[in-house]
Amino acid sequence: MAKYIGNDMVLKIMNTTYQTIAGCLSHTLTINNEVIDVSDKDSNRWSDKISAGQRSLAVSFNGWVSDDAQFALMEAAAEGDTIVDLQLAYGNGKTVTGNFHVDSFEYTGEYNGAQAFSCTLSNDGVPTFA
Repeated sequence: MAKYIGNDMVLKIMNTTYQTIAGCLSHTLTINNEVIDVSDKDSNRWSDKISAGQRSLAVSFNGWVSDDAQFALMEAAAEGDTIVDLQLAYGNGKTVTGNFHVDSFEYTGEYNGAQAFSCTLSNDGVPTFA
């Protein structure tokens, strides 16, 4: 079974084409599937669930503050409370593409260190898995 290094997982933003958001150090994509509990007396005390709840994607990432165009697009989406078109590319060539809302965007800075940022996003609509 093949293994992939972490820097092969890249977050990209649409800027004419999908371009890597510079300065990113780590990314996480979480698929959330809500289930509905339909347990009743006939379940014999066992949990009985159906997969009919809400589905969502959450993306979080952090990295170094940059002055490139891709970082500026993320910053503008956070400030303007707008939706951005993103793509997360995995090391094995798979991608997840969709529209995302910038839920939070945070800057941090420490004495004698680079200025950093962190961001969390949630999907808007149905993402495409390829």
